Amino acid sequence: MASLYSKNVFLFDAFGTLFKTIPIDDELKKIAGSKSDLLLQIWRRKQLEYSWLRNQMKRYVPFDLITKEALFYAMKKCEIADNRILELLLPIYHQPVLNDGASDLILTLKKLGKQVGILSNGTLEMLRKGAAKTGLNTYLDFIISVDEIGIYKPAPEVYELAQQKTNANLSEILFFSSNQWDVSGASCFGFEVAWVNQYDETKEELPFGQVIEVKSLASAIDLLTA
Repeated sequence: MASLYSKNVFLFDAFGTLFKTIPIDDELKKIAGSKSDLLLQIWRRKQLEYSWLRNQMKRYVPFDLITKEALFYAMKKCEIADNRILELLLPIYHQPVLNDGASDLILTLKKLGKQVGILSNGTLEMLRKGAAKTGLNTYLDFIISVDEIGIYKPAPEVYELAQQKTNANLSEILFFSSNQWDVSGASCFGFEVAWVNQYDETKEELPFGQVIEVKSLASAIDLLTA
């Protein structure tokens, strides 16, 4: 892994890496009761599965629609018909909060004169709203959504789009993601990647390129300032 000081462009996955959704546990349990955790688990799994399957079938729809379709399935699977679930859960991707250390890391990078951006499966509207709500919009040089090409990560075309948008050589880019499938896709494309292993996950048996592991975005600051 080259020195982080040699990087000029720092790209971040959005949801789960830079952003986290607002806590809704108490409100959800009032509606879904003991099925709350299962509902969320199925919802998230189906979000990913549907995006990958649509890639394979070349049937792209924006991520907000996939999110809705996945939630419909999760509700059916959990035998929950209360539409208050939709009203509670669907808006959370439009009003995220920052993960710990995100703000400090972005500010540190900007002080070092680096370019900073988002590369996400989220819609451009989702990402712009999230950046505005969290105050990151002032500091971002790029907000790159897969909407532009109609294909989801980890397809190599997405990382190629990011390279084109940033007009940078592969060696100049460092990409941060907390999702191992994203880390695998980006590093196999040729990005150097920082895997934000904030939940102490076991490394997947997937192909990987050049990857460093950090426990949080806050700990990545130490690599830049050491």
